[in-house]
Amino acid sequence: MMTAAATKAKAICSVSSGVYDYSVTQTAPSTWNYDYLVENGCAPNHQPLLTDFYVPYFADAGIANITVPDATLWSYAIQPNNNLFNLAGAGVIDFHVTWQTQVFDSQGNLVMQNGLGYYGANGFTFTSGFAPVKGPFAIQQTAWNGGLYNQSSVTFGDPSIPGSPDTISALNAVAAPEPAFAWLLAAGVLGMAAFKLSRRNFSRAA
Repeated sequence: MMTAAATKAKAICSVSSGVYDYSVTQTAPSTWNYDYLVENGCAPNHQPLLTDFYVPYFADAGIANITVPDATLWSYAIQPNNNLFNLAGAGVIDFHVTWQTQVFDSQGNLVMQNGLGYYGANGFTFTSGFAPVKGPFAIQQTAWNGGLYNQSSVTFGDPSIPGSPDTISALNAVAAPEPAFAWLLAAGVLGMAAFKLSRRNFSRAA
């Protein structure tokens, strides 16, 4: 079993956590391949557990061929009505951790908790017919809270996503002059409420 400080995949000792462009390549005149690197940074005390990460889903982006690097750790689901990013017409692709990690509770007992600890891997991929633009992602972590991993938070950022017409229109509607998208602060507050309302149980990937 895993501990909260190690995972089955290659780990990257980083103080930050996030989703980054590993590669975005054009493989045919109308086909782009997107590959994301996901990191859950190391922490000296009470390692947070990564449970999900999200990228926007627009129906007109022609997203297909979605893969995860390890089906024993991850599943994915398209949620077209999840308005986590507060973008008009957008849902999400939810890459969900199915692994159970062994952690210590406040009494010193080993218990199983959904999520991955110190972690880094690429291979979260899909194809699209559109070239990249900068757009948001979100990661969901469960953190230590006085003896139990039950305090969740959502962090936002901006890797590449397919620049379909609906994507461009939605991003232009909320665009700010700073590349980090100041509007994400407001979207994060709204997204947390939407997230709590829209959480579902996912089956373990085969």
